[in-house]
Amino acid sequence: MNTLKLSEIVKNIDAACDFSGDIVIQDVNTDTRTTKKGDLFIALVGEKFDGHDYVNKAVESGAVAVVCSKPVDTTVPVVIVPDTEKALQQIAAYYLATLDIRVVAVTGSNGKTTTRNMITRVLKTKYNVYSTKKNFNNEIGLPKSVLEIDNSYDVAVLEMGMNHLGEISTLTNIAKPDLAVITNIGKAHIGNLGSQENICKAKFEILEGLKDGGTIVLNADDPYLYSADKKGFNTAFIGFDKSKGAVLTAENIVSNGEGTSFTVDYNGKKTDGFIPLPGKYNVANLLEAVYCGIYFGIDVKTALASVRDYAPEAMRTDVIEKNGISVIRDYYNSSPDSARVGLETLKSYNENGKKYALLGEMLELGEYSADEHKKLGELCAKHDLDGVFFIGKDYVSFGDGMPEKAICCDAAEREYFLGKIEEFAKSGILKPDDVILVKGSRGMKMEEVYDLLIELI
Repeated sequence: MNTLKLSEIVKNIDAACDFSGDIVIQDVNTDTRTTKKGDLFIALVGEKFDGHDYVNKAVESGAVAVVCSKPVDTTVPVVIVPDTEKALQQIAAYYLATLDIRVVAVTGSNGKTTTRNMITRVLKTKYNVYSTKKNFNNEIGLPKSVLEIDNSYDVAVLEMGMNHLGEISTLTNIAKPDLAVITNIGKAHIGNLGSQENICKAKFEILEGLKDGGTIVLNADDPYLYSADKKGFNTAFIGFDKSKGAVLTAENIVSNGEGTSFTVDYNGKKTDGFIPLPGKYNVANLLEAVYCGIYFGIDVKTALASVRDYAPEAMRTDVIEKNGISVIRDYYNSSPDSARVGLETLKSYNENGKKYALLGEMLELGEYSADEHKKLGELCAKHDLDGVFFIGKDYVSFGDGMPEKAICCDAAEREYFLGKIEEFAKSGILKPDDVILVKGSRGMKMEEVYDLLIELI
């Protein structure tokens, strides 16, 4: 972060401060465990904590001023605001506006982290790029990310997550992007939003902060993205169907144990590419990244070369091979759409082997949960998988969809479920060339299932 003066901050947020002098702010912090000399400490308030209780600890650690929503007794200047979280967002928006930097914003139901990382790789071939750290993509995480940026960066690639209407609106009005990317409109968080139409509406809030003359990058093969109101903004479609007006397409897509090969077509010029990831959907993510490169003056060949050794973040569709058996690890999260593409990847991966799926419940589906889990079971049956293990509260619905070759357990029967996985791994049924998908929402702790499987096969 570049330094700011406290007077500048107070002037540009909804605040009151009776301090008559001025102070140089070296950094902004919300955690006393990392507060250091010269910081401005913001006392956030959550369901289980109140940052006001830690103001003096922050001062002891070096904070030179504090932002609070109520009076506190301390030895440094106190900036009083109506809402400390809102103040954090306002500070980040003001700070970003002081920087000479271009911003790419990425959202979508699935694939946004992979797409953000691919965009970062592509743009780093020409620019110094800041990218959202970890999953700092919400109403607290994104402003914290913004406040890490300094004058050394040319471009910021910022991920935006949401589970309710209005959240992307807040984030995009902080970031004010030049380029906005929406990966897809799926069913993640449909329990909160009620319909895919509302999910689409929530994602398109990103346009509220898009700068005049900005561009939005969309997958033409997604019917919601294709038909949505673009509000007059420049639109670049990518995809697999040229008839829908995609300016950047991919064809000849082939996945195997090494990854996925394909051919990109841009303005009639074809370039072969490869990513060490399975699945057609990862090619779609890459196309969006390649277009971002084109937007910033990077040629297709250079963009594709930058991702040939791409490694996904942990738990996001990587493949481990042990004793000739391939295990697809994809359990950072799960939704009807990501589960569908996971199963498609499993089915197309290594055609010579048998196919098994170890699945955990898809969370945050609300009243749609039972129906979506039944559909998931039906999809497993349609793919004619050789065996499926499912754990979750909607295990009966899943079993109704796949009544054969499936072992289904309630979420409360975890030890029984793990025991069945152990039996499966030790049975001798698994042979070289076989493929296993491990997939589920984070709350289902499918990493424990994966660790057990890898240990035993």
